[in-house]
Amino acid sequence: MIAPTTLQTPPELPRDVAWLVERAALDDETRDALGAVADVSALVRALLGLGRPAEALRVTACALPPREGIWWAWVAARHGTQAAEARRAQAAPAAHVAALTATERWVLQPTDAHRRAAWDAAQAAGLDTTAGCVAGAVFFTGGRVTPPDGPNVPAPPGVHVTLAATGVLLAAIATDKSRLGELAGAFAEQGAAVAQRLGGWDAAVAAARHAFETQVHEQAEASKPKAPDHLGRAA
Repeated sequence: MIAPTTLQTPPELPRDVAWLVERAALDDETRDALGAVADVSALVRALLGLGRPAEALRVTACALPPREGIWWAWVAARHGTQAAEARRAQAAPAAHVAALTATERWVLQPTDAHRRAAWDAAQAAGLDTTAGCVAGAVFFTGGRVTPPDGPNVPAPPGVHVTLAATGVLLAAIATDKSRLGELAGAFAEQGAAVAQRLGGWDAAVAAARHAFETQVHEQAEASKPKAPDHLGRAA
């Protein structure tokens, strides 16, 4: 007689780790392979160990608040752009340089005008490039995605995270695709250093979570039906 298979319940993850796993949209196979993960650093290391560099970078991006996350992605994009420039022995396309400049300008002064200028630069560079992807992430950190005088359509929650993480992954590929895992690990370590400047992963995730929930709230408020104007009320 064959003994019945014992189903093992996956270990319960700490609150921050569970939130990041959900936010980073890790698939079931990856979740099951993680095992017991004590904190954010362990989660990132586990993903890199499983050969999931894209997921490790996505978790890192999710764990950083918008401005710091864009700064992290910009550093990686600048490195990837310069590495590609050196390998090809020719200057980086002007549009890529402009996208990096626009991103840096927003990081230093996160105004709405700079946010919109970063989007224009991203489109010129292309969202299939590291510089363009990171500049595109700036546009979705907050504010509205419609023209300034248009209807209030807030940036969809979390889109900037996807673009920032993709930009960092493209930076690793642009640097040396054959060393993707190693470079992703190095960029993830840079993300951890940014988190340390904020007071550690707990503080970083708390700020990232607040920013995400703010975007969710703003979208919900903008989606509510507008009350009719009572212009015909009697005086």
